[in-house]
Amino acid sequence: MLTQGEYQLKIAALKTISDIRVSRKQTNEPNVDFMDNQQKSAFSNALTLQSLYGMAYINFKAAKSNDENFQLNYSLDELKNRTTKEAFTEFRMLESDALEYKNLKDCDKRALKHLVRAAEALDSVYIRQENIYSIPFSHYLEKEIKRGNESAVLAKRLYDAQKCVIGKTVDGKPVLLAKGIEEKPGKGFYPEDLSEKEFHKILEKMLKDGEAEEVRKILNQRSMVFRSGDKLKAVDYTDYFKKEFTTAAYELEMAAALSSDKEFNNYLQLQAKALLHNNPEYDAQADKAWAKLQYTPLEFTIGRECYDDKLTPTVIKNKKLVEMLKKYDITPYAKDSIGVRVGIVNKKGTDYILKMKEFLPLFAQKMPLCDEYEQTISKDSESKQTMVDADIVSMTGQFGRYTGSVSIASNLPNNDKLSVQTGGGKRNVYHRQIRESKSNNTMSNILEIVLDKTQQKYCDQNSLHDYTILHENVHSLGPKKELQSLGLSRNIIEEHKADMGAIVMLDELVKMGFYTEEKEKQIITSFIVSYLPREHDISDAHKTRSLMQYNYFISHGAIKVSDKGRIKLDYKKIVDCSYQMLEKAVQLQLSGSASEAEKYIKDYTGWTDEMEKIAKNLRTVRRKMNSFLTYPLAGKLVNE
Repeated sequence: MLTQGEYQLKIAALKTISDIRVSRKQTNEPNVDFMDNQQKSAFSNALTLQSLYGMAYINFKAAKSNDENFQLNYSLDELKNRTTKEAFTEFRMLESDALEYKNLKDCDKRALKHLVRAAEALDSVYIRQENIYSIPFSHYLEKEIKRGNESAVLAKRLYDAQKCVIGKTVDGKPVLLAKGIEEKPGKGFYPEDLSEKEFHKILEKMLKDGEAEEVRKILNQRSMVFRSGDKLKAVDYTDYFKKEFTTAAYELEMAAALSSDKEFNNYLQLQAKALLHNNPEYDAQADKAWAKLQYTPLEFTIGRECYDDKLTPTVIKNKKLVEMLKKYDITPYAKDSIGVRVGIVNKKGTDYILKMKEFLPLFAQKMPLCDEYEQTISKDSESKQTMVDADIVSMTGQFGRYTGSVSIASNLPNNDKLSVQTGGGKRNVYHRQIRESKSNNTMSNILEIVLDKTQQKYCDQNSLHDYTILHENVHSLGPKKELQSLGLSRNIIEEHKADMGAIVMLDELVKMGFYTEEKEKQIITSFIVSYLPREHDISDAHKTRSLMQYNYFISHGAIKVSDKGRIKLDYKKIVDCSYQMLEKAVQLQLSGSASEAEKYIKDYTGWTDEMEKIAKNLRTVRRKMNSFLTYPLAGKLVNE
């Protein structure tokens, strides 16, 4: 006997099936009882998920209840200053009347709506992962907005952009929206009052007490961690976020019953399954299917990247604890932050990007010390690498946040994922709308004051895209092994490798005649100019590796800085330095030495007189403090 709630859910699902029947007839597609076996399976799964939805939720109390008051950290004048058009710029995704959407089959349009809903369902997962106060703070702002609080309206705009009560500006300065709430190394993954020292002490005690399996769960990529007496307890994402994951899984099953592409549908069903079970094998199956997708009409990704958690990697610094973990074969993995991307694959852009694929085996051979390690790209067989350019419909969670920057592409899964470790491939996805907005924003007003006049002609948006393609592909090169032993330096060295590898592979392509020497100058110049800092910011892997590279280039004469803060590039020396730094990055990855990596990073992240001269010029022009993303087409689909 169905409950009233279950009955209503089933009726809603059956209504959607009826809608599909009409859609199939309207598009003149083959009518095989209006659904094939795969679609019938998807809907059967969707019905089951709907019945589970109302029961599926585990709720852990936050440090502040939703009704407790917060205090805004900024005055009304300061909030107004931070949200002016100049300081708070818009990145606009695919328009509601976009031709790319109009050209889709009707069944894919219907599938797209469910993909957007799946992305929305997972947005709050990332928000909770970032900070335990973020969701209660959002509720507080909403309550204050209803009361007519103008400051709350402006604070909510910043909150929605950075998806957290805490963020940072483009200069790396913290954005703290509520008084008394500061960023913690464990983000929202761990108890907010858990210090590094206590964390290590608890883990040691648990291992001594025979609780190695619980420690393994605490130190894996996919668990939220809580206090349990004087110890810690891990809860898998699929349990802690059961409501959100179940909702997303339902929407993916619905999309799988609608989409015109069978391989894409298979991936969606595997991804739905992975969201419902505490089993990394299911994640690996979904990742492997996703990594093979090439020319599908639609794009959907659940990204899992480990750049935010700064507490788990500290375990590597504790030699006693490391030895204890080795005894039980436990590897500490930084926690995965969840991000979701929905898009429409752009065939023209994809064709351009795919030109690089044929060179990947050659790139693998050109990597330093390539005979000393296994890598994802084989020198002797077809590359397990797909690449697509996507028109972005929606990005939620980590993908959609703006805290100083936003990603213009990604290469996933990362090497710590089971799919890669067991022979799966990788997939590059490029964000066309973000790429074009970011490039125009970055280069528009700074050339005149930071770059030698004779080299300004080499800077352009398209060349920065070429650099990004190279950068993302180099992420697939180098040691395939897990690099957790580098601790907090792991992500910095990996991003550094990708940057320097991009310049090295660019030079190899010039030697082969794929690029001209003129194009090489354009790509290098656009890359160098686009990431110049105006403050000493080493708050994340991307900013840190950029500063390392500028300091290295300057100290080796590859970049010359005038007394007035203008830079002039010596292209040959930049290439030579890139070869040197790439080799060093690979050596560090092979060594697995956290101390050596830390020393290398420290040696090149000082704030020199030359960097201050450059930054002083940049401060006179750039007024942007942050940005926000808007989704016209996604908004239309959700509200239909």
